[in-house]
Amino acid sequence: MIRIGIVGTGNIVGISHFHTLGLLCDGRAEITAVYDTRMDGAREWAAQHGLNCRVCGSFEEMLDYVDAVNICVPNAFHCDYALRAIKAGKHFLVEKPMAVQIEDCRKLAAACAEYGKTNMVGFVYRFSNAVQQARKIVREQIGDVYTLSAWFGGKRLADPSIDLEWRMVRKRSGSGALGDFGSHLVDLADYVAGQRYSEVNCFADTFIRERNFGGVMTPVENDDAAAFIARGSNGIGSYTASRVGMDDVMVLVTGCGGMLQLSLRSPQSVTYWEKKPDGGYTGAVKQYELAPQKPFDGWFDAEMKSFLDAIEGKPSDGADVAQGLYVEEVLHAAELASQSGKTERVAI
Repeated sequence: MIRIGIVGTGNIVGISHFHTLGLLCDGRAEITAVYDTRMDGAREWAAQHGLNCRVCGSFEEMLDYVDAVNICVPNAFHCDYALRAIKAGKHFLVEKPMAVQIEDCRKLAAACAEYGKTNMVGFVYRFSNAVQQARKIVREQIGDVYTLSAWFGGKRLADPSIDLEWRMVRKRSGSGALGDFGSHLVDLADYVAGQRYSEVNCFADTFIRERNFGGVMTPVENDDAAAFIARGSNGIGSYTASRVGMDDVMVLVTGCGGMLQLSLRSPQSVTYWEKKPDGGYTGAVKQYELAPQKPFDGWFDAEMKSFLDAIEGKPSDGADVAQGLYVEEVLHAAELASQSGKTERVAI
């Protein structure tokens, strides 16, 4: 059995909850230790999940009892825990973003380049059946990609009466909707369609500029929404990310052999419009009906399987830290473009 440690238990139903369910569902792993800065909260969390594991008083203590670490702490602490896992020679999975500052992302990637253990970044939307089917269609039928359009976001924070949260504070979260939602879209563009970008332009804005914090109206420090376009050797991508009003993941890909659309609003199907590579669209439209998969639970089950596969040296669909750095470099260039008003080059 692979011994897993969970760092950052947080809420009873949070990211660590889905990690745990996925690991237990797989059967190859045992959660042997957990750590959270709130030790009483960690004990309660472990009990709620029926775990007979060690509740540790420090991260270093936890490392003595595990082979691999799942890092589910707030964004600002991702890099530090990942570097400590590397130093201890442990496999790790860190939730995105791998760090808040681009310099720390680069530092972590450099450390992983000399590292012989599994390193993975949590881009969970890769593991939806709809995304897997779309990837297959691109490879087998569409071929060369022309354009990719996508959006992703949420609606909860459209309410201005919601108090200031950690995700609205730059030193704790980094960018806002651009990083929170845009990161998944940039990763999906590469994973589904093989699009990797070298230049980006972007507009970003904060529409609810102040929120209550402890009875005082306090500035929101990052973007509520962003729209960006990007270009690379394999076509053009256009994106919208918003935390103040946007539907679930939608991706539209066009290319030499046709067009496809997936929406995680309706994750049981993917639509493909047929086109002859040397001609036009034929009029044929195929609806791919997919096996049922519960959103979040099913995706995390597949992601944890991929993590354990990688630890065992098997092929894995997980994104490694090098991919995580690429995504953050694209988003960093997008944020620079939103400030400069000019197209910015991606550092990688």
